[in-house]
Order: sequence, then structure tokens, then C-alpha cells
Amino acid sequence: MSRFNYPLLLEPVSVPRPWGGGRVCKLYDRAHVESSQPIGEAWDVSTWPKDPGDPNLATVTHITNGSLAGTPLDQIVNVPVVVKLLDSAEKLSVQVHPVSENEHKDEMWYILHADPGAYLFCGLKDGVDKNAFCDVIHSKDPSEEQVLDMLVRADDPKPGTYFNVPTGTVHAVGPGLVAFEISEQTQITYRLFDYNRGRALHLDDGCKAVMAVRPNLPVLDAGLKIDGAQNVETITEFPTFCVVKATGDKIAVQSSKHMHLVTATMGTCKLSGPTADWNITLKHSFTCLVPATTEPYTIDTCGSGDVLISPLKD
Repeated sequence: MSRFNYPLLLEPVSVPRPWGGGRVCKLYDRAHVESSQPIGEAWDVSTWPKDPGDPNLATVTHITNGSLAGTPLDQIVNVPVVVKLLDSAEKLSVQVHPVSENEHKDEMWYILHADPGAYLFCGLKDGVDKNAFCDVIHSKDPSEEQVLDMLVRADDPKPGTYFNVPTGTVHAVGPGLVAFEISEQTQITYRLFDYNRGRALHLDDGCKAVMAVRPNLPVLDAGLKIDGAQNVETITEFPTFCVVKATGDKIAVQSSKHMHLVTATMGTCKLSGPTADWNITLKHSFTCLVPATTEPYTIDTCGSGDVLISPLKD
């Protein structure tokens, strides 16, 4: 099901988290949301129905522009990914996502902002055996040093740094980060270590997933034609989505194969295309959903220089 023929702007859904930084509205031109907990995630593009942490919170984004304004996105199209901004004031648990033919969650983080001293973990260190790692997290009250010393740590990631996180990869986001995240829809997360804060862990299911063999699926053919860019770099290739970073002032894009996302990572961008509905302003940190089209359209980066373009599997 797909019933749109112009780029869709969407209203983010603010999701409270106990570890949230509450900085997204301060850093970017986003509506402030009152909440008893700080906002840790903004779900910017989603047809996933409910937040797994709060089943009472609907997480389908609504269209804000053109003839479809006010319509829930899931009534127009099923989007196979969820796009979020993560905003961490505290360290998140050490986690992993399931690995099976029916449940898997490839994801990518693109750093938008990092406080001094920010860090994250992504993957087991070379030479660390998954069984040894699982023995440690199964032991009684393992220390933070024991667990984290087995993971690859990235310190002071700069804006524009990206991390590919294939399903089954052990990972943990530290404090002080705002990151664009695109991931498959699956919202199952196994908590492996939580700094002994007392929350439930999912060690048995999680250890089955740690570094398990991913489903043998071909990566998505982006099918993009990009002209006028100073540089074009494919930074993520997964079966459900890929991500291309394009650098330049005015970039011509044609995508006849796939609907795709455009994300303004460095500043406001403007899109223009074959009809008046294509003429939109995409504010810094926001993502729009663009239909597959045989007609080229233009992205003006308004001096910011960079934009992410992410084709999606139909």
C-alpha cells in the first residue's frame, strides 16, 4: 500500500525515557513537550503502532503537509523502518536485538551532537568469545568494568560519525549524545546488562542472539541517481534500507525504484520538484518521506552541505 506522490513532512512523537536528555527541543526547532520524564526519543517516521515501553503511547506519525495533512502515516503507506532521534543524558543498558528469519533489527546511528566526553559501545572486541561474554553477564552481579571491557568503545564521536549496528550486535549508548537512528521496525530489545540498576534482564534470549548469523538476505539496491553533488558515499547497506550521504549545495536526485527518506543532518534543506507539493522546507534534524519517482527533484542544502538519503525496501 502506497498512496502518496509528494514528499511527506511528519510530526514527531515525543517518547519519555528515564535516561532522556530532553535536549532535542533546545538544540533544534521542535515543539516543547511537557512530560514527567525527560524526552529520550523522538519518533520522526513511524508506522509502528505503540511504544514497547508504554503501550498507551501511540507512535504512528502524522502527515503535516499537502492534501494528506492530518492523516496517520500508516493509512497511506507501511514504512519498513522506524526513524528516531536518541537523546541520552544517562548511559543506556547493554543490549542486543533478536536474530531470526522473522525477527531481526539492523540499525544505524548517525551522530548529530555530542557533549565533551560522550561515548558509546558497539560490538565485541576482537578476540572476545561470545560464550565468554555470556558467562560474564550470567555471573552474579558482574561489575561494569568486567562487562564493558569486552566491548568496542568509541570516545568523543564527532557529528557526522556513523555506526552500523547489524542485528545481533551487542551495543550500548552512553550519556551526552543526540543521534539519528534508522532501524528495522522490530521493537524487540534484549537487555543484557543494566549497571545493576535492578531492571529485568533477558539473558537467555539475548545470548542466543549475540553475534548470531544474520538472515542471508541480499542488501538493498539503492537505485539512486544523484547529480550535482561534490561527494556521494554509501554509508549503510542492509536488506531493508541503505543510507547514502550526499554533499553539495544543490543536489539532483532521482529514485525510480524505492520510496526513500531525506534527513537534514547539518542544517535546514529545501526540496523542489515536479509539482508545487514538492516544494518543502525540511528543518535541521528532521526527516521527510519521499515517493519513488521517475522525475528528478532537487535538494538545496542551504549552505549546510550534507544530507542523508535512505532508500527503503518496498
